[in-house]
Amino acid sequence: MCFDAKFLRGKRAGEYQQKGKFVHKGDNIILVDGENSGEVFTVPCDGYMGSTFKQLWVSSAMHLPYVLNFILFYKELLRKSKRGAAIPHLNKEIFYSLIIGIPPYREQQRISARINKLSQLFK
Repeated sequence: MCFDAKFLRGKRAGEYQQKGKFVHKGDNIILVDGENSGEVFTVPCDGYMGSTFKQLWVSSAMHLPYVLNFILFYKELLRKSKRGAAIPHLNKEIFYSLIIGIPPYREQQRISARINKLSQLFK
């Protein structure tokens, strides 16, 4: 299976392919090219990610939903700071310099649970 943004958003069927960077179900990948660069997806099944993605690695000292909430918080900054004229790319300098506070792991869990609960109120 080859993953592209339209497939991961549920807008079309996946294409079967056996080349590129292999990723596993549950891995997180970030869109680095195009209008929506900075968007993060969780891989729904084993397969190959498209060339417009990079695998998102998060340290085991960090609670993944906590980090993903920060990336979502910075979504507009990432969109507005893209580089390139023909195909805009995620500005890696800005991405790597994002400031994310690192409280103890249990506090990260508490914060992300609270954010998720509050976000449900806005839907």
